[in-house]
Amino acid sequence: MSESRSTADVAHSLQIDACLHELAGVGPAADLTNRILAAAGQPTHSAVRRPATQWLLAAAILLGAGVVTAVALLQRDEARRQAVAPQEPQPQPSPSPKPQDPPAQEPKQPAPAPKLRWFTLIADYSDNRVVEVDDTGRETLRLEDIYGAWDAEPLDNGNLLITEFSLSRVQEVDRKGKQVWMYDSLKNPYDADRLPNGNTLIADTFGSRVIEVNGKGKIVWSFDKDIRPFDADRLPNGNTLIADVMKDRVLEVDPKGAVVWEAKELPNIHDADRLANGNTLVTLRNKGEVVEIDRDGKRVWELKGLKSPSDADRLPNGNTLVAENSRVREFDPKGEVVWSKDTTWAVEVHRYQR
Repeated sequence: MSESRSTADVAHSLQIDACLHELAGVGPAADLTNRILAAAGQPTHSAVRRPATQWLLAAAILLGAGVVTAVALLQRDEARRQAVAPQEPQPQPSPSPKPQDPPAQEPKQPAPAPKLRWFTLIADYSDNRVVEVDDTGRETLRLEDIYGAWDAEPLDNGNLLITEFSLSRVQEVDRKGKQVWMYDSLKNPYDADRLPNGNTLIADTFGSRVIEVNGKGKIVWSFDKDIRPFDADRLPNGNTLIADVMKDRVLEVDPKGAVVWEAKELPNIHDADRLANGNTLVTLRNKGEVVEIDRDGKRVWELKGLKSPSDADRLPNGNTLVAENSRVREFDPKGEVVWSKDTTWAVEVHRYQR
């Protein structure tokens, strides 16, 4: 994805041009995208008896018969005596021991699941790159030449969804930077989210609209009523939350486009996230603040003294992760810094585990 040095130089100058237009409250030059694209040029014996021995044989037979008779008479008398005498109890053989069941085996414990590590994905606008770092701050991924990288989000399939402000496009890329999907009928977008239904929600900032496009690039929903959206999120209830810098407000609109909630007087609002408690976390860049407001717009928590923050996320541990100019910092609920990473100009940050 390498580009020539001159292309990078052109992109840098065009981004500065875009920023100046933003600060002035107007869109970037109409030919911005075309100018950048123009610059960028998978086992018997037988007994023999003799007559002399026959008398001896008969005598032996008679003698044996007498012995047998005597033994029989003795056994009869013994049986009579036993019938009269009481019988001694005969010991009974011990019953054979019952075979024992084998000892029950302890169920095998499942092997512990591998411990998940957390990673932080950062869109660095000024350096035209997207960087991923692990919990120690070590870089684990870097994608260069992402011109005007304003948003980068990890997808469930392992790919990344990247919004390029300067090239007016949203693209899905694998971890090597290979493009697998792209939508470019846009005008300098700031944010894009992949929805559970597979569609993509895009804040087409200078196109003054929020659109939902399917995998084929067809627009299936839009809201374009006098807004300049810097961020847009689809809520669990089906509504859409929009940070509108044109009127310094955050608004919630239903699928039909009706505004069902709004909070005003939020100057230069760059990001808005609906929290689990029902409150909304907003990022005010020019004021250097991240503020949590309730349904009535009342401040219930805040961070001040930040350096041009563009994005803030409330983490599962209750801390808040903020993308600022020159760094990304994580703050605990008391406002103390518990983690940080230096950058050139971080505009979007995401924390996740894998």
